[in-house]
Amino acid sequence: MHARSSSNVEASEEAAQRCMGLPWSSPRSPPKPKIADRGISNLFHTPGQSQGEGQGKMTTTVTAIQSNEWLKTVLRQAKMPNSKLVVLEFTAPWSEPCKFMRPAMEEMASRFKEQADFYTLDVEQFKTFARNTRVEALPTFLLVRKTILERVVGVSKDELQRSIEKHISDIAIHHVQDRLLHKN
Repeated sequence: MHARSSSNVEASEEAAQRCMGLPWSSPRSPPKPKIADRGISNLFHTPGQSQGEGQGKMTTTVTAIQSNEWLKTVLRQAKMPNSKLVVLEFTAPWSEPCKFMRPAMEEMASRFKEQADFYTLDVEQFKTFARNTRVEALPTFLLVRKTILERVVGVSKDELQRSIEKHISDIAIHHVQDRLLHKN
């Protein structure tokens, strides 16, 4: 009876952890698939290169970052004058909330492709960066331009879209103000 109760507790803890998008370290957990199995493109282009250059027809505008060097390049470019907004999504292939947000992320990436670049980061591959940016739940979206402008956590498509639109508008206003100041 005690063993059965213990396994029920373990099962409910595992369900709660997975529901919140948190990792579960039970020895019985199935192996986690690589991010490439998640259905998001793995484009090997340099940030700033138009997605599709030399790539053929693109099926997505979200790019999975695969290395620390690539992440550093993306963040460096986000600090450049007149840079696009960068949307970073922390994900895990086993996270149901991340799977739920995938179509919305793809749709927003397609709609805002002229004003923003969209990337995913596997939270297990980028543990240090996730810890340093206080990622505590999945999915977590960081909106970056020069610095982290905003953090959106969870599966609120509307909140993510409003945040992206707000920061894109702020960037556009800033560009107009810069042009007016330089004309005078």
